[in-house]
Amino acid sequence: MNTPMIPKIKNKTKKFLLWSQKYTRLDMVYIASSGFWTTASFGINTLLSVGLTFVFANFIPKETYGLYKYIMSLSGALAFLTFSGMNTAVTQAVAHGQDGVLPYALKFQLKWNLLFMLASSLMGGYYFMHENHILGMSLLILGFTFPFISAFNTYGAFLIGKKDFKRSSLWGVLASAIYNITMIGAVIYLKDIVWLVLVYSLANLLPQIYFYFKTVRIYKPVSRDSKEEKSLLKYGAHLSFMNIFSNLSQYVDKIVVFHFLGTIQLAIYGLALAVPERIRGYTKTYGSIILPKLSDKTVGDIRKVFYKRSFQGVLVGALISLAYIVIAPFVFKIFLPKYLESIRYSQIISLSFIFAVPGSYMGSAFHSQKMLKTIYFSSLTAHTSRIILFILFGYLWGIWGVIYASLLVYMLGFFFNFLLWELEVRKYIKANLTDKRSLEKTL
Repeated sequence: MNTPMIPKIKNKTKKFLLWSQKYTRLDMVYIASSGFWTTASFGINTLLSVGLTFVFANFIPKETYGLYKYIMSLSGALAFLTFSGMNTAVTQAVAHGQDGVLPYALKFQLKWNLLFMLASSLMGGYYFMHENHILGMSLLILGFTFPFISAFNTYGAFLIGKKDFKRSSLWGVLASAIYNITMIGAVIYLKDIVWLVLVYSLANLLPQIYFYFKTVRIYKPVSRDSKEEKSLLKYGAHLSFMNIFSNLSQYVDKIVVFHFLGTIQLAIYGLALAVPERIRGYTKTYGSIILPKLSDKTVGDIRKVFYKRSFQGVLVGALISLAYIVIAPFVFKIFLPKYLESIRYSQIISLSFIFAVPGSYMGSAFHSQKMLKTIYFSSLTAHTSRIILFILFGYLWGIWGVIYASLLVYMLGFFFNFLLWELEVRKYIKANLTDKRSLEKTL
């Protein structure tokens, strides 16, 4: 009886979205279809992540959780040794119909990522020599599994490039469910850090391998060692080089807190970051959704709406931040009663959404046009200043110093990207004027 109503609802929804495009000047049908799956995926993954965070906060001591976070941060900081920029390059290449880049990208990453394996093993050996067997064994495990996780997860970038958001989201949720549920069981029943690291590694690796080969079976991409694939390698290399500072800055705050304040304070800081980091992760995912669309446009096309979209992002980020500030105390009191001191930190950290949301759009605009010099300059400036300020402010003011440093970098980066965009637009206008004059002379 309700079945005939479904097509009617779909048609009315589509008509409304088409009507709203007059005012938003956005492809609302594309955003609704892709955004629905992304938002649904984010919501489910967030619930799973909150469940895992709850278990970590209530079933193991703060010292254990702090040490676990430190190990993950060390491994994350070494991730610059993997070919981490390949996913963005694959998404853009596939959006232009170059499906064969998927097996090519996997093969290259598996070779390159041996550097991570070597570095992590050497660091693990160092800790073994100093009789710290927990850190030593944990880093050895991560050294032999993370390179494969980093390579096989490229299937997600491929699916986004194909605009297959439904499959990407469903598989992402399933992989996340396997990881979070397995980790919850490990935290409750095993508790030992080395076992937690082993379970973390396998629960991430096995789903990635399975979904990679499932993607290959469905789309059957064939590598042809073409110019496009070599171009992908070059572009991915540039992005990976830029990610050196990104990876370091992403984890240096935890390393600083651990060394200056210890495991308990790192646990408190880690819990303060838990939900804000999930939300910031969603903004990056949403940025990857619009990347294929922006890749089909020119600088002139994007220029018409760049400032409007950026300030819309500021407004959305401010609303998300306000909502989180209001909700956070209730969340911590109900689910994380042992970490009530994390509330203030978490609320202030959420102010970064104001700049992170539009920053994701800006980054996608730069990447879509392969503005390598601009991307280099933006990334290098933001992440080097972040690393320096984390160390300096963390040493002077502890957790508050790290938080203030992060907010300052987000804010300055937002305005700096505006300046970089203006410089790129001027170059684009100048190049078009030159081409136009040359054409007029020829005619």
